[in-house]
Amino acid sequence: MKILLFVLMAVLPTILQADPVDPIYGDIEEDQYIPRKGSNQQPQKLNIDGMPVYPDDSNLRQLNIRQSKSIFYVDISSIRSSTKDNIVRMVIVAISPHGARTVTYEGFDCGYRRYQAYGYAGSEGPLRPFEEQGWKPVIDQGNGRYRATLIDNYVCAGFAYAASREKILARMQNLKPLTISSKLKNQD
Repeated sequence: MKILLFVLMAVLPTILQADPVDPIYGDIEEDQYIPRKGSNQQPQKLNIDGMPVYPDDSNLRQLNIRQSKSIFYVDISSIRSSTKDNIVRMVIVAISPHGARTVTYEGFDCGYRRYQAYGYAGSEGPLRPFEEQGWKPVIDQGNGRYRATLIDNYVCAGFAYAASREKILARMQNLKPLTISSKLKNQD
């Protein structure tokens, strides 16, 4: 024990006097990980030139979300899938039990299982961009459960890559369209 204490006392002053950019350790910035081309890297923040148009009811398809009071729809005409940044973008419509409608334009990153909300609208358009946009994790709880359903069942190909628009539409072909009776049911 005395030998260990002696060694520590001998080495400690040398460690405390070390230059923060010591050539032994190198510059921390030089040692940061830089992904190779084609690897699953962080997607860049989307610079949106404009928002999609307000969804037409004929393009809405109902998602089956367990334990949800609201009914969620996807605007199938708004679906965009990009292999460049591995993001699927689409317009989502949530209709509350009282008939209130909330429309969001969102992006889903399959590789990191996260989403970003780009814009929103109420019961009527147009969609407006959110002032602050940032990536958030997709969780399978509460009102965010529809995002987990989308990622798990429709928008991702093999958990890491965005599926093509055609594949997403094929997966959604059995989803029910918004009907007059579902509109009236939501207004009760």
